[in-house]
Formats: sequence, C-alpha cells, structure tokens
Amino acid sequence: MKGISDELVSEEAIQPSINITLHKNFLDKNRSYYAKVHTKVASVKAVLSRINEENKGVDVVTLKNGLELYDKQVIKLLKEGYSVKILDLGVLIIKHRGKVADKAEADNLSDFTVEFIPNEKVLEAVKNLEVDAVLVGNGKEPVMSEITDLARKVSDGKITAGKGVRLMGHNIKMDLEKDELYIVPQNEDGTAVESMAQWYRVDNEDIFRNKPTEINFTAPLGLENGVEYRIVVRYWKKDGTKVFYTPCESDSFYKRGA
Repeated sequence: MKGISDELVSEEAIQPSINITLHKNFLDKNRSYYAKVHTKVASVKAVLSRINEENKGVDVVTLKNGLELYDKQVIKLLKEGYSVKILDLGVLIIKHRGKVADKAEADNLSDFTVEFIPNEKVLEAVKNLEVDAVLVGNGKEPVMSEITDLARKVSDGKITAGKGVRLMGHNIKMDLEKDELYIVPQNEDGTAVESMAQWYRVDNEDIFRNKPTEINFTAPLGLENGVEYRIVVRYWKKDGTKVFYTPCESDSFYKRGA
C-alpha cells in the first residue's frame, strides 16, 4: 500500500460539478429548448482513490489488477457474441445498427455496436442531482449537434481517419481567414488536453463545405485508436481592442477501429 497516493488520483479529482446549458431547438417550431449536461468524468484511478480513502483495509493495487482482468474478460465475451452484465450496474447489450442490405447473409453481416442499459439502482442515483449552474444560450452562439462519418454515412461516435466528416449545428460557419478547427484529445476526466501541440489542426484546404448549419472536412490521418476526441472550433472575436477566441466544441467521439 505504500506509495498508493502517488499512483492514484486524489479525492479532490472527483468532486462533483454539474452545469447545464439550455439551447434553442431550431427544429421545433415552438422553439423549445434542449439541455446539454456538462460534468466531469471520474477515471478508474479516481474511483480507486476513493475506495482507498473509504476502505483502509482494502488492497487497492490488487483491486486495480482485478479490474484490469475483468476488463479483458468483458472484451473477450463481447467478441464471442455475449451481452455482458457489468457488476450490479447494468448490461452491455450487443446491437446492430439496423442498416442491412436486401440480401444480407449471416456470414457478411457487420456493423454491430454496444449499448449500456443501466439498472434501476443506477438511474435512481442520478435522479435528483444538484446542479451547480444553468446557462441559457441566446440562440446566436454556435452550437454543434451531430457528427457523421461520411465514409460510412453513420453517426455512431466514431470517425475514419483521412476520410470525410460532417459536422451539423447552428451558426457554426467559420471565417476561414481567422477561425480555427481542431480535433482535440481528451483527458480521462473529459477535459481537453491543455497543450495545443497535441491538438490536430484541420487545414483550410481540408474543409470542403462551410455553411451556417454544416461543416464538412477531412479527418487528420494521425488520430490514434483508443483516444477520446472532440471537435473544437475556435471563433475569432474582437471586443474593442481585445482580440480573443471563443471555443465551440462537439460531443466526444473516437477514431474508428478503437
């Protein structure tokens, strides 16, 4: 147990923080709003740190090793075609995306995915969360709503490196002389990697459609498997003599094949 605090994230790393932004739903003629929740992600290390704080007799290193073995077995069972119960939290269900050719055969069906179905205990845990802040968008700010992999024509949270990506939203058109489009890797807690040296800049020549509700571009080739990313557009702004960038970011996604 010696040195465990150096290895694991501290308790402070998973203090709750829930913010909600309300955006106008421009597809609804009644102009209703939809809520986007912003919250931190507790990494495995952070969860183990909390276990260590609350259960002094538990060997957290052994527990971590056990979780890694559990992780490998879950992946193995999924590859064998099993849906898998995840402890007492819910079930990973294997699903098909639903797009099948007219004469599809059993041996050439592909494009499966996985969905997590939480149980009642999990749903009850988030039923009455306290929100730290609620912000209301003014309808003029850029909002991203959907990412589509044009190579496969699906919006499943994955894109293909070196292939086309469609970004849908509202007021997202870029000034290509000033604004900047990036693919940004995420830390384990869901925040952006701070060093812009690790961000992937999408060059202007790789942006082949730029409209108020749609941006199409070619994804960089260097994206890595297993890394969570977001699309971030940095919009150039000027307030008097002050020049700054206002970021607008998408939901997270992975490179296809992760």
